[in-house]
Parts: sequence; C-alpha cells; structure tokens
Amino acid sequence: MSAKPASKRIYTVDLMRFLAIVLMVIFHFIYDLKFFGWVPSSIPDGEGWREFRYVILSLFFLCVGFSLAAVHGSGFRQKHFVKRLIQLLLASAAVTISSLIMAPNNWIFFGVLHFITVASLICVPLSRFPKSALLIGILIILAFNLNWVGSIWPFQPIRHLLPGYTNDYVGLFPWTGVVLIGIWLAYQDWFLRDPARTLARSKIVLFASKHSLIIYLVHQPILFAIFGLIGVIWKA
Repeated sequence: MSAKPASKRIYTVDLMRFLAIVLMVIFHFIYDLKFFGWVPSSIPDGEGWREFRYVILSLFFLCVGFSLAAVHGSGFRQKHFVKRLIQLLLASAAVTISSLIMAPNNWIFFGVLHFITVASLICVPLSRFPKSALLIGILIILAFNLNWVGSIWPFQPIRHLLPGYTNDYVGLFPWTGVVLIGIWLAYQDWFLRDPARTLARSKIVLFASKHSLIIYLVHQPILFAIFGLIGVIWKA
C-alpha cells in the first residue's frame, strides 16, 4: 500500500467513469423507451436490470471515493470541496425540481447526486485513512446485507411524506461503503501503477470523465426531447 494517495491522473479511473456513463445512458435509453410506451420492459426493477444498475452505481461511487482521496488525502482543500459541494447541491435541486414536474407521483428526493453530496460530507474525513475507510466500508455493506440497517434509513420518520415509489433512490446503506472502498483504492500501489496505462488515451474518454456531472444532468432531458419529438411526428 502506498503511504500517499494518487497524485496524478489515473487513466483507469477515467475508463471506469466513462464506462459508468455509457452504461447509464444505455440504462436510461431503455427506460425512456418504456416510459413512452414503445417497448415492454421490466427496467429498472426487473431481473437483470437491478443488477445492471448496481454495476453503474458501483463504478461511479468507487470513482467518487478515489477522487476524494486524490484531492484531499494529502490535506483537506476547503475551497475545492465547498465549490464542488455547491455544484452538487444545485445539481441535486435541479434533479428534484425537474422530477416534480415530469413525474410528480414518483419524484426524486434522494437520487444519485443527492447521495454523492451527502456521502462526500460523510467520507471526506476518512480520505487520509485508507485502512479505516476500507474497514468501515465493509462494515456498512455487511450491515445492509445482514439486514441490520435498511436502505431507507434515515428517512423512516418522514416516509409518509415521500412518494411510495421514486424514480431514483440511492440509500446511504450500502452505497456509502462503496465510496469508502474507493478511498482505499486510491492508496493501493497496484492501482496507482494504473492498470490501463498501456492503452492509448482517448480524448472522448477523458472529456466524458472530466465532464461527467454535466453529462449526467443533460443526457436525460436530451433523450426525453428526442423521444418526445419523435412521438409528436409519429402521431402527426
């Protein structure tokens, strides 16, 4: 294990984030086809689709943890953290507001971006302690899988005020554990040697990885606009 976290760009992380983005767009593309009634599908909760989503979330959250360690592992950078936190808060609010407009019965109260915002606050103190992050991360995942803590925690007291089904929900249990494992990953010598270092660096991969938040925010409105336009033309 390295005594210091990643201090340079690791192309393997860019590839992980890029793969998560591609899979996410595929997932939402199929979901939107179902939403518009064009294909029968059990997405997002049917057999196989739930696991598909887990792969996407795992890739994203490992990258979140890795980034926390890479940025703050050698010392907390308050200005950088606050700026990123404001971006996430605004993006989370945009997701909630748009979901209230598009799907008021299933609006998003704690989706991917909401989770990343809260998980960043919870996990950044451990960005300098990879062994502790790994141990706590494993315990969080075990606690969830042993049913010691439910995924809906800590929303039980206000559960009656929230939609019975939401279009996107990411529980603090078990997913905070994955972020913490990502912190641990940023200190591992084998990973810092960059397993993908021999691959040619794609500008598309690097661009998508760098601008993943923007892509996350805009891809669904674009898909909805395209499908909506096709629907209007088809009925005309």
